[in-house]
Amino acid sequence: MTVSRTARLTAAAVAVIFVAAGCGTDDTSDTADPSPAVDTTSAPQDLQWRTVAGVSVPTSRTAGPTAGARAARHGYERTPQGAVLAAINGQTALAVADDRTWPEVVNTVTAPGPGRDAFAVARAGVTVAGAVPATAAPRFVGFEVTDYQLDPPTAAVSVAQTIGTDPQLYAYPVALQWIDDDWRIVLPTPEDNIDAAEIADLTGYTTLEGAS
Repeated sequence: MTVSRTARLTAAAVAVIFVAAGCGTDDTSDTADPSPAVDTTSAPQDLQWRTVAGVSVPTSRTAGPTAGARAARHGYERTPQGAVLAAINGQTALAVADDRTWPEVVNTVTAPGPGRDAFAVARAGVTVAGAVPATAAPRFVGFEVTDYQLDPPTAAVSVAQTIGTDPQLYAYPVALQWIDDDWRIVLPTPEDNIDAAEIADLTGYTTLEGAS
């Protein structure tokens, strides 16, 4: 079966969204050292945009990605901003990877687990070719870091986007883990998958400047 990159992008957006429910335990004793302040609302510094198979994604010399081939860029800062860029770039890479590069992409940008295994099985059954047309490409416009834990390092990011010429805003959650000195997307299983939801505006979100 042949599936266009446009269709695959939509499928990947559904495949990678997942709400992270992990919560840390606060130590409020007088002898506990205060946790370092974590900035979850600032946009990544040095924000630039690159185009991958017709999709414009944000990058940063500071927060990443800083390594890897074009099809599987990786190397993110261990900060909320690094997690945001890993969520957007990794999800896009999963969506547009062709039949030759998708195994490398999956192994590079996702965490091991049942969600990855299920995604690989589904992806092996389709053929992806072509670039995403401008009329259907997502435009990433903002983010909200809904959870960020230092130990163990995990993050949950809500990504806001529009699709093609549709002005409606959509948001979907992405869960991440810090594995082997990098952020990895935690893919949900089909049973845990959560669809993107419409949002009225970007209240509570940090906007991504230069989104196009």
